[in-house]
Amino acid sequence: MGNEMLFGIYHTDCRKNVERFKQLVSSDFINTFLIEGDMDDEYFSMNFELSKEYPEKNFWISVGNLGFYHEKIKVADVGEEAHVPKTCFYEDFEDRVDKLIGFLKEKGYYDRVCGFYMDEPMLWGVTNEQLKTFTKYFRTVAAPEKRFFVCFSLAGVAPEFWTIQGAEAVTPDSSQYLTDIAFDMYHKWSDVYFEIYKKMMERTGNRTDIKVWFIPCTMDYRGNKTEEHCLEHLENCYKLLISTENPGGLMCYTYHTFPSEEEDFENVGLDKLTDSQYKKYWNRLYERIQQIGREIIAGR
Repeated sequence: MGNEMLFGIYHTDCRKNVERFKQLVSSDFINTFLIEGDMDDEYFSMNFELSKEYPEKNFWISVGNLGFYHEKIKVADVGEEAHVPKTCFYEDFEDRVDKLIGFLKEKGYYDRVCGFYMDEPMLWGVTNEQLKTFTKYFRTVAAPEKRFFVCFSLAGVAPEFWTIQGAEAVTPDSSQYLTDIAFDMYHKWSDVYFEIYKKMMERTGNRTDIKVWFIPCTMDYRGNKTEEHCLEHLENCYKLLISTENPGGLMCYTYHTFPSEEEDFENVGLDKLTDSQYKKYWNRLYERIQQIGREIIAGR
């Protein structure tokens, strides 16, 4: 959990599908997983319990809910005019964080945790001051030996390319406690991706110690992607990753197909795209995902 590159796929934890998690945690091409949900949920602990035979596998824990509550609105997306939701920063966030850390240590799970994770905080109305306060507590008090990973929306790192009303762009000061960063965008690959990467590095202070991740589009995003689109996106994310000074890894998006009542974007994940009986069977994509995962884990 130090300098090695990591490879994972979003939404592969037990909360989404227990049997699929068992298959993937025993695989040779994934070495990191993102755990979502509350620690009181049985599926939270199940991730650790079912992976005891594979101590080389590590976990990120999504912790945004320990610090923030957002009013329920439709997720903003590219091309839509929107405003960040009203966001509450819990006054007792330190107690909530301490409870999680205590639970992990009591259960013997803490050593398996690579770090903690937040998804697109600025898009959801988190301010720079709040981001700094929240991550500082993790990195200086609650779990200083663990990493903190944020995947930003373009609004957070490159508002010149896209943003929404009320979203603050991250600064070197507010990101100083982050150890791992990424941005996500799923358009056709172009030179714009490198420009956004440079903006992300500038806005986080051009630090040489921060680990950089990329998020390959490995799904039929919005129902208008092709296998060729995803293969091109995956290959270029991989190339850009290994060209960076301090590569963190790849976290592919995504394995799980969300029900329409949760995310009505016609998004189809790898759970269906790897099913030979499904109308779209993208076996070439999945084979390449596995190849790249093995190469990253092997350090090639």
